[in-house]
Amino acid sequence: MAVAPPDWIETERLVIRRESAHDSVIVADAIARNHTRLLPWMGWVTDESAEVTTQDARIADAREQWDAREMFDYGIFDLVDGSFMGKIGMHRRIGPHGIELGYWLEADAEGRGVMTEATAALVREALELDGITRVEIHCDAANSRSQAVPERLGFALDRIEHRSIAAASETGRHMVWVYQPDRR
Repeated sequence: MAVAPPDWIETERLVIRRESAHDSVIVADAIARNHTRLLPWMGWVTDESAEVTTQDARIADAREQWDAREMFDYGIFDLVDGSFMGKIGMHRRIGPHGIELGYWLEADAEGRGVMTEATAALVREALELDGITRVEIHCDAANSRSQAVPERLGFALDRIEHRSIAAASETGRHMVWVYQPDRR
């Protein structure tokens, strides 16, 4: 069993890699381009989140969290042309035996199976980590695009929790999807 996932993962169409300091410009630009479509679902989306200095600080923090084995944050890139497609990360915030996945995509990457492919790759890597027996995806009940990913990958809807609304389109009904190989 591994204590951390690999820095670089290749799939049929994608490179999923640990972010570097050089990625702050492309991530800031992507947030700026996708601000309107991310804002309804992502409470962290602000004008400031689209600034390079904000992304510099976030990536530096993400590197510290990676080294502390608390979070593993990746950029998703096209395998052929290297273009940035989105972000995905593994977070150790749901208890000692679980990993939560979070993600978002550029508008032009949606509807092509990119996030399903990236998520499947991270599920495999998460289950190789020492002590991890389940992977969760959390999303608001109204976010049909986000919930389609765990549905396609065979996650089970474990529960719906009531939470404070953190973004404009949220309902406060928070879906918790769980993948546990021993429960399939």
